[in-house]
Amino acid sequence: MIEATLRVTEADYRLRFRDAAFGADLAEIVAARHGLARPLIRKVEGSNLVFRTADGDWLKISPPFYGDAFEAELAATARVEGRLSLPIPKIELAGALEDWRYLVSTHVPGVAFGELAGSLGEADLEQVADDLSEFMAAFHVIPPGGFERSFGPWGRYLRACLDGAEALHVGRGNSAEQVADIVAFLAPRRAWLEALGPPALIHNDLTDEHVMLEERGGRWRVSGVLDLADSMVAPAELDLIGPLLALFRGQGAPQRRLIAAMRVDLPEDDRAGALMALALQHRFMHFHDWFHREIASGLTSVAQVAAAVFPP
Repeated sequence: MIEATLRVTEADYRLRFRDAAFGADLAEIVAARHGLARPLIRKVEGSNLVFRTADGDWLKISPPFYGDAFEAELAATARVEGRLSLPIPKIELAGALEDWRYLVSTHVPGVAFGELAGSLGEADLEQVADDLSEFMAAFHVIPPGGFERSFGPWGRYLRACLDGAEALHVGRGNSAEQVADIVAFLAPRRAWLEALGPPALIHNDLTDEHVMLEERGGRWRVSGVLDLADSMVAPAELDLIGPLLALFRGQGAPQRRLIAAMRVDLPEDDRAGALMALALQHRFMHFHDWFHREIASGLTSVAQVAAAVFPP
């Protein structure tokens, strides 16, 4: 059984990923090796195999085709641990099962933002924006210390995204019309994108799954941040895209509050356009998927979607 799991192809891994029993054989071997408390309960989310141990820790098992992200999580965590304004998971141990990698990390208390999003009031959202801005500011001043991803450095990455925009966005499943619109949308904003920087260490995945909240004094506060596997060296402005779209999508007040706190200089006459141009550089930007709600509502152009998700 374990041999079959260890030899699974990336395509089969994706097909089997939603099966809650998938990977349990590997998890049991790791648990026996390190004395992890059972039972192990799998949480089906993200892209790795994640299990909660009986004593509250988390076991993450990563297939070999996600090795770059696994190494990034280890490296980024080592650099920022103890230097941030909010808790992150502490990595207690790491190891390997052949060419699969695993780690065990501590639990960060709280409720994921996504589970509360519909119930959060304006004051809560403003507080979340303030808490996140402090976290991001502390994160971004930490020297990368040689940290780099296989697709970096930023200058090379950005040039590849811009020069190869047509092929890139075709490969991400967008229609021919959407791709042509994206390429045309980016062209006049290229100079602004190239002027961003200098690159810093960023979290790059501050989404509603990774921002944890807890209620204190009658208001929801950020209690911690999860998952540093997508960390990279890039302009600090890129770190805004996750929270602006996943936490404050279409909500001008908390967006402006976070942008102001981060001291991001946006073109006064093209605020939404600049933010969308930046969003299109995100490694996981699938335009038709990220903005399916706006597209389904009848918005037909990149500019129209930008105005809706990044209001004045």
